[in-house]
Amino acid sequence: MRADGTIHARGIRKSFGSKTVLQDIDLDIASAEVCCIIGPSGSGKSTLLRCLNGLETVDTGVLKVNGENLGYYETDTAYHALPPKELARQRTRIGMVFQQFNLFPNMTAQENVMAGPVLVKGSDKKQAATRAEELLASVGLSGFGDHYPAQLSGGQQQRVAIARSLAMDPEIMLFDEPTSALDPEKVGEVLAVMKDLASKGMTMIVVTHEMGFAREVADSLIFMADGRIIERGDAREVLRTPKERRTQSFLEKVL
Repeated sequence: MRADGTIHARGIRKSFGSKTVLQDIDLDIASAEVCCIIGPSGSGKSTLLRCLNGLETVDTGVLKVNGENLGYYETDTAYHALPPKELARQRTRIGMVFQQFNLFPNMTAQENVMAGPVLVKGSDKKQAATRAEELLASVGLSGFGDHYPAQLSGGQQQRVAIARSLAMDPEIMLFDEPTSALDPEKVGEVLAVMKDLASKGMTMIVVTHEMGFAREVADSLIFMADGRIIERGDAREVLRTPKERRTQSFLEKVL
């Protein structure tokens, strides 16, 4: 089963030791929806993305991604963890782009983009190379396939990272502050690629400080604080007239 692109979460909680980082998270993301998540540092935004990607396992709650229970299966009496191979299959359908680019330094841009399809999916190398060239062109890096990460700017490396995620043909893309490590003049390069993805109907959840991007591109906006979703609504409405005092206070500082 492919091409679902939805996320449904109910009652998600996550702790690390005695510290609870996510509490009572309810979330519904429709196929092709672009949702931006904002909030102060330490509010649980990145941990939520890592749970949605299967990098972290939720403690309690129900989490369905792409129409499947993520990381577990149900019987009549209990929930059971999926075998690692099955979880890995689910995760290939969820792309994730981090603050740091995490490219393989000893591989060219093209080889970085090819790595997932060849090593994980067993794709033909020649076909993967052609696809990598197409993806690099789609993020504005035609002709850069033979460049190593050290030869690329931060903005270019992040665009390679996006192309690498897209090479796995995900239904959902998660972005964890993808522009926060970039020089200001490079931010626009990455946001332009993300806008293009949104226009093509990719389901996207974006943790960001770029309020202009949220206002222009996002369908919905979530404000998180203290591990909870404090407010959610239409992106432009929340930014213009937030209802919750915590949201108002945060936006007064960043807008």
